[in-house]
Amino acid sequence: DMTALGSAVETVKMRFSALEVMAVTALANITNSVINTGKQMISSLTIEPIKLGFQEYETQIGAVQTILANTSHQGTSLQQVNRALDELNTYADKTIYNFTEMTRNIGTFTAAGVDLRTSVDSIKGIANIAAISGSTSQQASTAMYQLSQALAAGKVSLMDWNSVVNAGMGGKVFQDALIRTSELLGTGAENAIKMYGSFRESLTKGEWLTTEVLTETLKQFAG
Repeated sequence: DMTALGSAVETVKMRFSALEVMAVTALANITNSVINTGKQMISSLTIEPIKLGFQEYETQIGAVQTILANTSHQGTSLQQVNRALDELNTYADKTIYNFTEMTRNIGTFTAAGVDLRTSVDSIKGIANIAAISGSTSQQASTAMYQLSQALAAGKVSLMDWNSVVNAGMGGKVFQDALIRTSELLGTGAENAIKMYGSFRESLTKGEWLTTEVLTETLKQFAG
């Protein structure tokens, strides 16, 4: 029966056509996948590093402007700012801590009224305390920011200290150093701790952990 034969041939042709469509679709998908992967690789190898580099450059330029705006009345020059940032960059290269984050935070320190030299020492001191405490670079950056806010307020409050503790940096080594500095400067840490029962509670109402006590202590850790 020729009709049955013709029908069988058509069925076979349709199956081959279906297979052909599937094969072409699969090849197209593979090709698209390869192209997309290639685009991602090119982007990660070329565009992304440039974007990141530009973002870091923008951050550093912004920090230089902030530092100069806040310290120029103290006679700070652009050359001094660049030297300070070079010092932090050298320090960052020897540690796990991020230079861009340090640059951003030195801007917040100077904005809080801290001079350039003390700001650099404070940033390095916080990073070294983070290293002693086993904290990450992100935790160190969080502590840098929070302490810069405390400096702007003139003293470290319990809320500020809690942020330091949450960053894993509020241990006995740092506490003891702050108490020693306070006693040397006569702000009364030991009396406040006796009065309120603990280091932590002394920060609820006590005024002993001043800007000077903090920055002088951080200088000791700067190395």
